[in-house]
Amino acid sequence: MARILLVEDEPLVAHMVRRMLERAGHQVDWASSGQAALERLAQGYDLLVCDLVMPGVSGLEVIRAARAQGGPPVLALSASVSARSQQEALEAGAKAFLGKPFEGQTLLAQVERLLRGE
Repeated sequence: MARILLVEDEPLVAHMVRRMLERAGHQVDWASSGQAALERLAQGYDLLVCDLVMPGVSGLEVIRAARAQGGPPVLALSASVSARSQQEALEAGAKAFLGKPFEGQTLLAQVERLLRGE
């Protein structure tokens, strides 16, 4: 079981992702904003699943802060699937990128890959 911080401002998306991850046996904490995520980063998570586009503190800012703190690997999520969005996420420190909408099995495969350190 891994401890995962889910950062997603859309409650329906957060609920769906959280349920998938919990059914796969993980403990999931939800931060509904980038600011809330920044306040939780030091709590020792194994993985950060982070939406990029949020009001206030963006997902890119959260990812950069996690990397600066030596935080966990990051799976970036975004409805913007452009090459530029992917590049920005990876340059900020994300280890993987998944465009919305996504298949549940694809999300779980990426999560497991990152948790294995791949």
